[in-house]
Amino acid sequence: MNQATQTQENQAARHQGQAIEVLDEHFNPRSARIDDDRVTGRQIAEAAGFHSIEEVIVLQQLPSGALEELRPEELVDLALPGAERFFVIEGDATFRFFLDGLKLEWPRSKVNASTLLRLARKGDEFELVQQQEDAPDKVLDDDDVVDLSHKGTEQFKSRKVSKLIKVLYNEQPFELHKGTYTTEQLIAIFQVEPGYLLDLWGDGKLVELKPGEELKLKACMHFTSHPPRGQSS
Repeated sequence: MNQATQTQENQAARHQGQAIEVLDEHFNPRSARIDDDRVTGRQIAEAAGFHSIEEVIVLQQLPSGALEELRPEELVDLALPGAERFFVIEGDATFRFFLDGLKLEWPRSKVNASTLLRLARKGDEFELVQQQEDAPDKVLDDDDVVDLSHKGTEQFKSRKVSKLIKVLYNEQPFELHKGTYTTEQLIAIFQVEPGYLLDLWGDGKLVELKPGEELKLKACMHFTSHPPRGQSS
């Protein structure tokens, strides 16, 4: 390729603009092009289809994986590698947290563990662990919701999903594959006494599991059983 041809292609590429990826809070992507290499948060919001920067938060995913708010007049250089991924979401404030040492921000105070992992670009083979100062670290299920608005900055880490989790039945440990189980499956696994009903400890009280009920197992769940009402044990 001669120099003149290369120059023409470069000029054509500049004319077409820089391609960026814009995502909403549900990670639905859309592609857009911007004429300039150096653009502002306001231009990113406009490219995402918003007419007023005051109604949205613009977040840039940095090459490191960190996620930072982009102010309306703050410039970003799209010519830099990895500088083309943005979230544009309606909102007026962000909430900071750390995941695996990365500083991240999100415009929703309450968010589930699955979303936090996706923000850190972690796949299904990872699970989220909430680090707590005055309590043991807490392993979160994908649909567990955390509140980022509490005082202080929440700290999380990711780790490879363990194939087995430990639950208790009458203080006896059982290692089971993560997943959803019916009441009948659990009764068979725990070898519950025939005719007895299965209970789950939760929030300081016993909840009786109904026939055919499906339960998504979480680590450290505690089960017990009782005879049918009116029958002594």
